Amino acid sequence: MKVMIYDSGLGLIPFLKSIIKKQKFHDYYLYMDDDVFPLGNKDKDFIVSHLKFILNYANKNFDVIILACNTISSFLSYLDLSKYKIKIYSIFEYNTKHIDDETTFLGTKGTLSNLKIKNKIDCSILPFLIEKNDMKNIVSFINDLSINTKKAILGCTHFKLIDFIFKDLHKNIEFVSYEDELIENLSPGVSLSIKGNEKAKRYLKEYLKLSNKILC
Repeated sequence: MKVMIYDSGLGLIPFLKSIIKKQKFHDYYLYMDDDVFPLGNKDKDFIVSHLKFILNYANKNFDVIILACNTISSFLSYLDLSKYKIKIYSIFEYNTKHIDDETTFLGTKGTLSNLKIKNKIDCSILPFLIEKNDMKNIVSFINDLSINTKKAILGCTHFKLIDFIFKDLHKNIEFVSYEDELIENLSPGVSLSIKGNEKAKRYLKEYLKLSNKILC
């Protein structure tokens, strides 16, 4: 099975870790779209237009697309999905299934625009800081968050990369995200192949230099 995983940046990495952990071995293509990064700050018309472009590309070349970006997948409701033959998995759908009155959703401006809930916090600056590895400002931003619920959903897959910081600075809050739940719904496979566009390969190479555990 040919599977494309889409994100505007490093949010691809938590999905790769889950794929290997759960042994969902297929032919994966990583599409890291940093030409539009940060996508969470773009307006509705741009995001919807770009979503159509991505789905049309995937529809011609793959059996499945995983929209690892919460922002772009939060705009799926604006499209007629019946025209696409591919199976579409949306991390936004999996995350929002778990929202209740005791949950705060942490996300970008674009994602939050599609959420009609009380407890939500705009963290649009964080993906940019994570891509820049700006730990000082990452810690400062997270430390200053005022979360008034028992649970918080990390509504951007970039946030999963630094979930240990959230957990360390806000010990009384349960921080969750549902990449594993999404990947669990893929069919089992026999062999694993991982390819990607040049940007994806370049970023992953750098991260693998920093940590040989990034995919374990």
